[in-house]
Amino acid sequence: MKSSWSVRKLGDACEIRHGANQKSVENPNGRYPIYGSGGPIGFANEHRCPAHTVLIGRKGTLNKPILVQTPCWNIDTAYGLIPKEILHPSYLFYFCLNTDFTTLDSSSGRPSTKASSIAKISIPVPPLPEQRRIVGILDAAFEKIDAVQRNAERNLANAKELFQRVLDEEMTPKDGWGEVLLAEICNFFGRGRSKHRPRNDKSLYGGNYPFIQTGDIRQANHIITSYTQTYNQKGLEQSKLWPQGTLCITIAANIAETAILGFDACFPDSVIGCVVDDKRASVDFLEFLLQHFKHSLKAAGKGSAQDNINLGTFEKHRFPIPYEKIEQDRIVGKLNYFLESCIRLEVEYNAISKHCAELKQQILTQAFNGEL
Repeated sequence: MKSSWSVRKLGDACEIRHGANQKSVENPNGRYPIYGSGGPIGFANEHRCPAHTVLIGRKGTLNKPILVQTPCWNIDTAYGLIPKEILHPSYLFYFCLNTDFTTLDSSSGRPSTKASSIAKISIPVPPLPEQRRIVGILDAAFEKIDAVQRNAERNLANAKELFQRVLDEEMTPKDGWGEVLLAEICNFFGRGRSKHRPRNDKSLYGGNYPFIQTGDIRQANHIITSYTQTYNQKGLEQSKLWPQGTLCITIAANIAETAILGFDACFPDSVIGCVVDDKRASVDFLEFLLQHFKHSLKAAGKGSAQDNINLGTFEKHRFPIPYEKIEQDRIVGKLNYFLESCIRLEVEYNAISKHCAELKQQILTQAFNGEL
């Protein structure tokens, strides 16, 4: 840190203003945005914090500081940091970006922080002209980094849009297509586990048997190739080991997500599985077909409490398929070509996102060490 800089406590360099319930001031036509720890949630007739306030989380999302350029209302999940005359608002914002507020988490449940802990954080305070110079460098650097990330995100979105368009075109029935009941060509396994649902029993986890959760299915690209949890022998006895090649379908919460199992694994009771036992169809074609019908299946599974689809919805539903197996193979090959492009761009996007986050962190560290 440079000799011309001082060090202050955050509680001395800014006012920490608590949030409040917004019900009495909430108005969709209000002038002032309402913010929680995760971002804007509405509008209000009044404001609690002036323009150029930095909002940080009190509960919930702790590491997502927001610089609000207009007066705003912060609810009780967010603190408003109002900089005093010694701090440039953007300098304070970047300092908060460089601070890991999760280290102040004082709760055993939902993440939360205390104003007294935030007030004790030390902040390096250069002269205001120096703060403005640092902010200018950070603004320019972050804009360039964000542009790189936006470009990668746009490329991925375009590839996914193209895949979806090709999927919809190829799955539209044409001459030479007919309809089949899934129950005619598939053997359904039913739910993954027994009815007493031992999913919260920690003694079942941590073994050699992959346990596929609904999130693993949702995130898979056609084929499930990875997993985040495992079962031990006790868990296996409470479950079923489904074979590689099983078509997996979620039937509760995030319903109608599908993917093909790339290895033997156990499943929760919110998933059904099936294997194709008829020469009229391939499992790859059916998985793409269900992707195409995902939205209509989701609509059929709307519930009063939690969305869900029962096994009969799939067994009794008639789906269009080409009569000729060679046509199914052609469609699968074409869709795989476009899907591989999506997968490649997603890997690229994730790598770029990680690199961008690391680069931002390096620049922030240099800034508050006085190295810019």
